[in-house]
Amino acid sequence: MIFKDVINSLIKIFNDGAYLNITINNVLKQREEMYTDHDKKMFVRVTSGVVENKILLDYILRKLISGQRVKPFAKNALRVGAYMISFMNTPNHYVVNEIVKTVKKEDYRASTFINAILRKYIDNDIYNEAMNDIKKLNEVERLSVLYSIDVSLVKLLKEQYDDIESILKPNTIHLNTYRINTLKTTVEDVKKELELDEISCSIEGVMLFTKESLINHSLFRNGKIVAQDASSIKVSEVAKPKPGFNVLDVCSAPGSKSMHLAAIMNNTGTITSCDIHEHKLKLIEENANKLGVTNLTIKLSDGSVSVYDKEYDLILADVPCSGLGVINHKSDLKYNMTIDKIKEINNLQKKILNNVCNFVKKGGTLVYSTCTINKDENEYLINDFLSEHSNFKKVEEHIIVQNKDVYQDGFYICKLERI
Repeated sequence: MIFKDVINSLIKIFNDGAYLNITINNVLKQREEMYTDHDKKMFVRVTSGVVENKILLDYILRKLISGQRVKPFAKNALRVGAYMISFMNTPNHYVVNEIVKTVKKEDYRASTFINAILRKYIDNDIYNEAMNDIKKLNEVERLSVLYSIDVSLVKLLKEQYDDIESILKPNTIHLNTYRINTLKTTVEDVKKELELDEISCSIEGVMLFTKESLINHSLFRNGKIVAQDASSIKVSEVAKPKPGFNVLDVCSAPGSKSMHLAAIMNNTGTITSCDIHEHKLKLIEENANKLGVTNLTIKLSDGSVSVYDKEYDLILADVPCSGLGVINHKSDLKYNMTIDKIKEINNLQKKILNNVCNFVKKGGTLVYSTCTINKDENEYLINDFLSEHSNFKKVEEHIIVQNKDVYQDGFYICKLERI
């Protein structure tokens, strides 16, 4: 059952463009009663691991299947086999037997092919042979294969950063990050409750770090804590709205930053949370209800063209981006992003910024943020904006590069003031 679910999930992600996190969550919901805790962990680890290492796995398997047409179910079964044999402490015979048994139910002929390939993989030490081959590649190709990211994206980042390998290398420190929702609790009360439950944690301001997932904990269920990365939390802290402010959050869904702004303002003033996708407005509403946010108005609007009915004390433009700062935990983004797509996104970012800047009060604040480390979408874009808008000045800028900043995604945050 687990192997079939993993393989079908990979087909959805690689062939149908489904999102990794949504696909995993859907399966876990469907199998809630059937999967043991061990099953759940294995399903998540294998599915995530294959997605994270897709290009590397295909490179390792290339000599074994070169020139052969392999159907999606069989191809993903081979990826699963190679990943589990080379990256997990699972007995080889168990992996081969379970995968062959799973494939046999779908395609008997393919199962004999996979059995032969995986046994060759083990007997001929294909993994170590491939890793030696990778060392002989030029730097861009080596990094592309080793960290499973398209060559064009490696080239882009290599032009912008010196130590690119430390950026691409997955972070080995895995901590769960939450924001303590001060509308419903206090930092001290959260700390006491976790101590009573013997859950170790560290707290910095309203940021909570744990090794143990708290998704099923009462603190999370009751909206006293919310899953949010440290870099994302920092955006609202940089914005620093005062009580009573009129705030516009232009690209809000699912609303994490709007909720944090509401907590900082202690539910005073007004926050207008907008998104271009109507179906995402429901997510904002659900989050507001769960977290006890009462100063929120939700609106369907396109930040690149919408005309707003007033000027605001604070506008947050957390714009769509290439996501190159969050590929550590959203590894499927690596395969969906291209240079052409980045150029389209970059143009949209400029349109949004150039539009919403017209609705900032004199003396008011405009915060621009992304979850990418691509400088074309970040500091280069802001420099161009400031050269064309003399009525704005840069107040604060934060460039956060993943793996160089512990526990944080790659992010860019720039606080501007209208003068």
